[in-house]
Amino acid sequence: MPLSLFRERTFVLAGLIGFIVGCALFGAVTFLPLYLQVVKGATPSQAGLQITPMMAGVLLSSIVSGRVISKIGKYRFFPIAGTALVTVAMLLLSTLELDTPLLVMQAYMAILGLGLGMVMQVLVLAVQNVVEFRLIGVGTSSATLFRSIGGSVGVAAFGAIFSNSLRARLETLMPPGAAMPRSLGPQTVAHLPAALRNDYLHAFAGSMHTVYLVAASFALIAFGLSWLLKDHPLRKH
Repeated sequence: MPLSLFRERTFVLAGLIGFIVGCALFGAVTFLPLYLQVVKGATPSQAGLQITPMMAGVLLSSIVSGRVISKIGKYRFFPIAGTALVTVAMLLLSTLELDTPLLVMQAYMAILGLGLGMVMQVLVLAVQNVVEFRLIGVGTSSATLFRSIGGSVGVAAFGAIFSNSLRARLETLMPPGAAMPRSLGPQTVAHLPAALRNDYLHAFAGSMHTVYLVAASFALIAFGLSWLLKDHPLRKH
């Protein structure tokens, strides 16, 4: 990766925003299927299908934003709006409770997807329009690389936050002398005694709140950085 790329403001901003969005996305979304399995009793296949609204949102907003950008020739608005939607969606997901209807949760996921679709591909487009033509391939792959690195960091960081928060809550909620379960597997939770299972699920939901609040703060930083982007004329050839 040529270091000269880092002299370009848009490239640096796109890398930072992509890193943060990847961190918040992969770190937080990793727990959605787990929530569906543990709290809602879904099978792994059902949990995968139930997050379809998020992917549908990504697809829809990517297509719409791409067509609009092609017509107006400007793209700065979309990362701003997208990171704002991601922040709102993370805050909404932080309110999930044990009795939250599945349709409400899917609506939150759809908002998250709409926001992500306005950010991820548009950042790649922004990079492609400012780097030298001979470096377009490097610039494109670098934008994707930063997002992937952010995802790896996010999964590890949010996993640690979730685990520590869950353990702390279990120690508070569970009766003295009760052994804490070592596994987050849905089958393990389903076979716990009723009272212990209820405590575990409340601790689980509370830990999810912590994860999504931290993810929302990350998305808010990306929202602030997106205002620093500038529109550059789209390349015609």
